[in-house]
Amino acid sequence: MSHAVCHQSRNLRQHQTPSRVLLVLLSGAHDQLIIEMENVGRITHGPQPDPAELTAGRWHISQASLKRRSLSARVHSFLSNRLDGADLQCVKRVQMADQDMMRLSARHVGEWPMQAICRNWQGYCEASHEIRAHMKAHILLERRFLYPMLEQLAARGI
Repeated sequence: MSHAVCHQSRNLRQHQTPSRVLLVLLSGAHDQLIIEMENVGRITHGPQPDPAELTAGRWHISQASLKRRSLSARVHSFLSNRLDGADLQCVKRVQMADQDMMRLSARHVGEWPMQAICRNWQGYCEASHEIRAHMKAHILLERRFLYPMLEQLAARGI
């Protein structure tokens, strides 16, 4: 292996800090969740769809949300073990907001089984829009506060 290739490989590893990896993974989870939310938004802006299409859309958004939540928990733990003071309090506030978001999502799913959706399509569309707005706001919160913290740690090689 040439010296240039070894040097490039070493530089790449230095840029692959745990904080950088978590940032990339969380960003990807956010992007995927937004895609799934947009899909459900498309479905709920039309006439009542085939139940299989809506079920698939809801399942995809649920899986993307689970992935985001899991990564967020890893990020919260990672940051909590490396920060203090105001930064640590900020992480804890984001973590509490994440728990609130999880409760809202669980309540939404519980209130809207397929039978209820079929009985009240317009009501479901409004409720779906509302929960997706909360989810988007939470993604923006994580981007606003967690991304800079992860970027700062990555710049320090952590």
